[in-house]
Amino acid sequence: MIYHCEDYTCNYWDEGEKLPERCPQCGRKLLRANEADMTGDDWTALGNTLSDAEASDKKRMVDCFRKAAYLGSAWGVCNLGICMEQGNGVEADPVQAFWLYQQAVEMGSLNAVCCLGVCYQYGIGTAPDAKQAAELYCKAAEYGSPRGQMLLARAFHDGIGVEADAAEAVHWVRAAAYQRYGEGMHRLGVCYAYGDGVEQNWEHAVHWFREAAESGVSAAMTDLGYCYEKGCGVEQSWEQAFSWYRRGAECGDPVSMGNLGWCYKMGHGVEQNWQEAIKWYEQGAQCGDLRSMNNLAYCYERGEGVEQNEDRALYWYRRSAEGGNGDAMCNLGRCYKRGYGVEQNWQEAIKWYEQGAQCGDLQSMHNLACCYERGEGVEQNEERALYWYRRSAEGGNGDAMCNLGRCYERGYGVEQNWQEAVKWYEQGAQCGHLQSMDNLAYCYEYGEGVEQNEERALYWYRRGAEAGSDYCMYCLGWNYSNGEGVEQNMTEAIRWYTAAAEGGNADDMYNLGWLYDHGEGVEQDMKKAICWYERAAEQNHPAAMNSLGECYAMGRGVPRDLETAMEWYRRAAELGEAMADYNMGWHLEQAGKLSEAYAHYRKAADGNDDSAWWALGRFYENGVVVAQDGKEARRCYETGEKLGSVKCKMRLARCKLLGIGGRRAKKAGLDLCRQALELAKESSEKEDYGYEAEMNLLRRTIAENES
Repeated sequence: MIYHCEDYTCNYWDEGEKLPERCPQCGRKLLRANEADMTGDDWTALGNTLSDAEASDKKRMVDCFRKAAYLGSAWGVCNLGICMEQGNGVEADPVQAFWLYQQAVEMGSLNAVCCLGVCYQYGIGTAPDAKQAAELYCKAAEYGSPRGQMLLARAFHDGIGVEADAAEAVHWVRAAAYQRYGEGMHRLGVCYAYGDGVEQNWEHAVHWFREAAESGVSAAMTDLGYCYEKGCGVEQSWEQAFSWYRRGAECGDPVSMGNLGWCYKMGHGVEQNWQEAIKWYEQGAQCGDLRSMNNLAYCYERGEGVEQNEDRALYWYRRSAEGGNGDAMCNLGRCYKRGYGVEQNWQEAIKWYEQGAQCGDLQSMHNLACCYERGEGVEQNEERALYWYRRSAEGGNGDAMCNLGRCYERGYGVEQNWQEAVKWYEQGAQCGHLQSMDNLAYCYEYGEGVEQNEERALYWYRRGAEAGSDYCMYCLGWNYSNGEGVEQNMTEAIRWYTAAAEGGNADDMYNLGWLYDHGEGVEQDMKKAICWYERAAEQNHPAAMNSLGECYAMGRGVPRDLETAMEWYRRAAELGEAMADYNMGWHLEQAGKLSEAYAHYRKAADGNDDSAWWALGRFYENGVVVAQDGKEARRCYETGEKLGSVKCKMRLARCKLLGIGGRRAKKAGLDLCRQALELAKESSEKEDYGYEAEMNLLRRTIAENES
């Protein structure tokens, strides 16, 4: 049974076993049709209804178009040609399609004029002829065909059969848009968005995107969502962006699907929902959206919203990369570099970085530059490294800006130039790049490439700290702790040290431990001190290991355990902590292991530990393990004093008084001894090993020589 809407302008036709009550398009009454009375256009309308049917019904669609053609419907002849061209319901026959289009043109079909033009443009069923294609597009456009107007616009835009003319292209796009043609309205919005043939105007772009979206153009829904996301031509609104992305996705636009997935992933305009994010990424990926493929791969790589799966991650990275997505090329290169989901292969990594770089992906450029700088997968080449760093930096990549600055700072591949280094650090910092902020603050603090400026240094340390830089947090804490460039404020120092420590900065963990250990700016709390020392030590922080050793040696915050203390000292000493060698030497000396003690003192002294010079001086002064040598003892004390040791100062004063290692000067020596003793009383070193004994020795020496 064939039936149609009683309103012929609705143009709804269909067939079935029984007559439905209402037209699904307009809600009007449906009427049964008499096949004998059906016109060619009626059969064409019925065929169009069947175009969305199952493949088994496609033959019926073609039969309808054949009947329409037989009855002289230009519309039907053209549609039959489309079926022949596409192989839809019939075996593809481009030559026959071309002939049918010619017949339909002679019968007055404007759509056939457009189809024939496409055949000439792409060589479908005939030899390519761009000029002939443009002439046909022009004919259709001038007769008012919006499709023809859009095809002519594209010809003028790309210079197909005519001289390229952006303004003329916009003229025909506007003509189609004014006819409420969806593609024309959307394209006019794109022209205004990017200033293509017209002056850029985001408000006009939004207007035409909205018009096209309301008419059902899914791509326009996506673009309107983007405008709301970025605040282009409208007030920024994630809720509105989400709404339009959803409409676009539900209408089948792959880009909207990917964008909708991103909204769900990040919680933009909607409550975060990983399951929904993955669902839309998958749909977008299956529909061919390259960004969705890349984002889906990333989720599989990190196990975000799905179970971690290297094979699936690699599959989607490769699909996206092979489709031309620069981000995916970069990620695929990274997988080959690290051996993620695939055997490590530097050549493949370089191949994909290069492809990504050639596609304009800034991170690929940066990664390729790193490979040239380090000679990874390619022969080391300073010039190529600098070239790609510069390309990436000029494109706006913060990592590249920072590395380009570093090249100028160190003279890598270019003459050293601190001013250029600062310029690129500044650009990176303005882009929010944390390491650039770190480096720029350093330059201002020490006057490298710029005039020294504590305020600017502090400004960038603060900017970096607030943005999450552990290094900047540490420096800001240090500045507050020491009153450098800012009024001393231990509360602020503790705040920033804590923030950096919680972020994983070992230096700040150690500093916090020290502050809690000594009650500087906070109430002394050995439990917290030990906790932060241990966390820093876990990251192989040698000073923290040494402090832990001291806590165990003295029973401070933990039960006294010399064996554990020596183990921490040993680990710290192996990492180059001179004070740990000194501490080991002291305990070995107390245990009577004098040769071992001397070896550790010597190592610590070579590391410029001031107390180690005091210990060595005592060994030489008293001839312990080494030959007694007053001059060498005195030299050791002098070295330690220059490094700030009060114990060495006391010993040196005593040497001058008693004439050890040089001429005796009783009066001057006594004065020096008294000065040293007074200084020692106020020194912060009172907790040092042997400090009190040294003060007592100096008191006795003064008393003996005063009598």
